[in-house]
Amino acid sequence: MFDLPKNLDLFDVNIDKPFTVFEKYNFFKKHHYEKLYDEFPPEEYFIKRHELGNKKYFNSKDLNFNKFLQTSKSWSEFYDIVNSENFLNEIFNLCKKNLNKINEREKIKKIQFKQVVKTDFISKLLRKFKQLFGIYEVRLAFEFSLLKNGDFIPPHNDTENKLVSLMAYFPQQNQLVEKDLGTNFFICHKENKDVWRGDMMDKINSKEFYNNYKIFYKSEFKKNKLVGFLKSKNSWHDVSTINTILNNRKSLNINLFKI
Repeated sequence: MFDLPKNLDLFDVNIDKPFTVFEKYNFFKKHHYEKLYDEFPPEEYFIKRHELGNKKYFNSKDLNFNKFLQTSKSWSEFYDIVNSENFLNEIFNLCKKNLNKINEREKIKKIQFKQVVKTDFISKLLRKFKQLFGIYEVRLAFEFSLLKNGDFIPPHNDTENKLVSLMAYFPQQNQLVEKDLGTNFFICHKENKDVWRGDMMDKINSKEFYNNYKIFYKSEFKKNKLVGFLKSKNSWHDVSTINTILNNRKSLNINLFKI
């Protein structure tokens, strides 16, 4: 269904500093991408919304997620592939060398995928014990994103437990010429505001952020492309205010989280 290179050097874009960003063009086999494009979930599924920026989202935790998968063979097959130990180990091994360069990730030697996260005392204790040997339990997050005209995603560098972010864009034909629908990645050029927990910023904090950081890479909103990056103290990114009146900005986020 898709082409995932075995190491980051084989990607079409591979940026190491200030943090890891990579892109693979023509990620999906053409006919698979077209089916996923055609069967992207309709807006009626997007009932949840972020307060900051107004992004609507629909993810694998939603009660209607399995219902949607039953309507789309293509998305059901793709989800089954990525929601697996094999795929997540491929992603981890792809990024392991760069992950271990991050102070907060240097102890992770191996991952164990858990479809169900147990929160009882024994499970938590066992999880901590495994970490002494560099074995970390992980989970998958699979989320569709929808932004309308005037919406945006404010600057942030993701929650503490995220390891790897993967994104796939699904632009409509008239959006291919638009320059501000992709993801912006930032580097500090004045006062450093890097923190491990970088929640989405409100208007006041965003203004201060933009005074101190500048874009070092723009991931263009192109079809059939996989975009990935690693969470770190400085992995700041955003999506500019959408100016696409006729169509919504559609994308997919696949995230690997440490439990």
